[in-house]
Amino acid sequence: MKKVFIWIISIILFLIVATGVVLFTPPGNALLKPIIESKINQNLPQKIKLDQFSLTPSNFYIKIIIEKDSYIDAKGKYSLFSKSFDAKYQVKIKDLSKISPLIGYKLRGNFFTKGAAKGDISKILINGITDLAKSKSDYNVEIKNLKPAKVLANISSLHIEDILYMFYKPQFIKGKLNADVKLSSLEPNNLKGFLKANMKSSIDTQIMKKDFNVTLPKTSITADINSKLKKTSLKYSAKVLSNLAKIASSGKVDTKNIDMDIKYFVLIKELAMLKPIINFDLRGPLKTEGVVKGDKNLLTINGKSNIALSKTDYKVILKDFKPKSADSNIKNAKLSKILYMLNMPVYADADIDMKANFKNLDIKNIDGDILTTIKNGVTYPKVLYKEFNLTNAYIKFKAFEKTVIKNSVAKSKANINSSVAKADIKNAIYDIKNSKLNFDFTLYIPNLDKLYFATKKHLRGDLKVVGDIKKDKDLIINAHSDTLGGRVDFKLVNENITKTIRGIKVTSLTDMLIYPRVFDSTMDADIKYNLKTKKGQMNAKLLKGRILPNQMTFLLNQMAKFDITKEIYEVTTIDSKIDNMVIISDLDMESRLTHISSKKALLDMNKNRVDAKLKIDIKNRPVFVKIRGDINKPKISIDASSILKEKIEKKLEKKIPKQFQEPLKQILKMF
Repeated sequence: MKKVFIWIISIILFLIVATGVVLFTPPGNALLKPIIESKINQNLPQKIKLDQFSLTPSNFYIKIIIEKDSYIDAKGKYSLFSKSFDAKYQVKIKDLSKISPLIGYKLRGNFFTKGAAKGDISKILINGITDLAKSKSDYNVEIKNLKPAKVLANISSLHIEDILYMFYKPQFIKGKLNADVKLSSLEPNNLKGFLKANMKSSIDTQIMKKDFNVTLPKTSITADINSKLKKTSLKYSAKVLSNLAKIASSGKVDTKNIDMDIKYFVLIKELAMLKPIINFDLRGPLKTEGVVKGDKNLLTINGKSNIALSKTDYKVILKDFKPKSADSNIKNAKLSKILYMLNMPVYADADIDMKANFKNLDIKNIDGDILTTIKNGVTYPKVLYKEFNLTNAYIKFKAFEKTVIKNSVAKSKANINSSVAKADIKNAIYDIKNSKLNFDFTLYIPNLDKLYFATKKHLRGDLKVVGDIKKDKDLIINAHSDTLGGRVDFKLVNENITKTIRGIKVTSLTDMLIYPRVFDSTMDADIKYNLKTKKGQMNAKLLKGRILPNQMTFLLNQMAKFDITKEIYEVTTIDSKIDNMVIISDLDMESRLTHISSKKALLDMNKNRVDAKLKIDIKNRPVFVKIRGDINKPKISIDASSILKEKIEKKLEKKIPKQFQEPLKQILKMF
């Protein structure tokens, strides 16, 4: 029995010695080093190298190489029995971008810190220094039971532009940040300490212009933040001042219940300076102030603003920090200021009143109503000409709109009245969740000539159009008009237009276009046109047509002794190609005694010019007509040589002896 006991004791001692040799001797460390490195790399997205590993019964030294000139180094003493340690550490990262997979965030630049950590599992003290963003900073952290208990930090001259660079942001602000943090207790219900911070900086106007296309004057910014923690109460005041903005806020927050009572004031002279932050094009001034009261369950924001030179009051209620309901009352907002603020051309101005009441702002079930009145509206012709090539587009307008939103579906009706046209929308439906729009409209233009700013052509008469618009994946517009003695149907699908014309009177069309009446008929036509390419085609049929008296018919009657105005053309076909309001047409028309045709006749609607060559066969005798110049007063020339030759030949037969008639005919063929 004694031998067995001695044998067991010997085995235990051997195992203890063997374990000590493996763990605490250089040969053992060399054996464990690749194993530990392999285990670490199994759980990392980027491989590291365990460069140094030394473990003795009371000391350790570890150095991990992350990248070239980037490492983590730690060495010190420890006790297995008391579970305590006393160590020094150093972290150096030459290029943060190369270790982005390890830290799980895209960063760049360099980082360095060193310090000491000591304690045991119940209490750990860490103190160190860092040069983060070229600062001279130090920190002290106390951890109790593996939870932060105390934080002291002093940040001196942290370069703001280096922080922006580190996070891949344009360095539009340059300056220094100083902060003093003393949190002597971080227990949830017994907070103690304060935070003070100040910043002096300036906006880099060249970067604002280059990266954001925003032109700003020389702008300096100062900021001060003071806060104090006591038990569950946080009291603070903050100010941001510059020549372009003033922002101030103060109040109290209960950190336990997130109960707050806060005042805020915002005066921004130029919203463009916020573009790097909000990533949206805004400009112009903004002033708003108000009070925030409540807790995380129910928070109320009451405020007022002068947005777009208006008098605006608003109230927003948040539940669990998500918008629940909102009310706003906007009086006399200026349309010109809204357009300017949204960085759009200021092509009009008007006074806008709006009342909005949203009972529910949950995107799945928005309920509310909006009432909008636009009055004293007027367009700015110079801006419309510059931006849209509209000539002398001086238009007065007013509008009224009412929207009721139920279950995230908005139903609206609107009326727009201007010095050019009137429009009514009685049933507009917008599905907010699915971004689908559908509405009908009636448009009435009492005097088409008032559209000259857009058409660049004088027109006569009026026009009424009814239709509907749908916007889902595609934009679809359907429109119909009973006009010119017939009907016109119009359909737009994205950029493609198809137009169907049935039974319109050609004389009514020429009257509307203020062209001379040259043909009396009814017309059917099919037109296809692309708004993007400005190209299309037209195929038209004119039924039971008759040429009306004009300069051409007068000349034909004089030269050919034929009155073409008495002819009836059962079917006239016109096939046209359209290229940016220039129409090239082929014409074919036939009556009992005549046949008229033309190839590539040109009608330039932009220049109001015509250039056409007609071949008119009168009883199989060709007459050629050229029509050129201004559409209203074209120059007409007629070549009726074949008819004249025939007349001369008949006279020769009567008056010239037979022996001379044949030679003279041969001479006439030369002409």
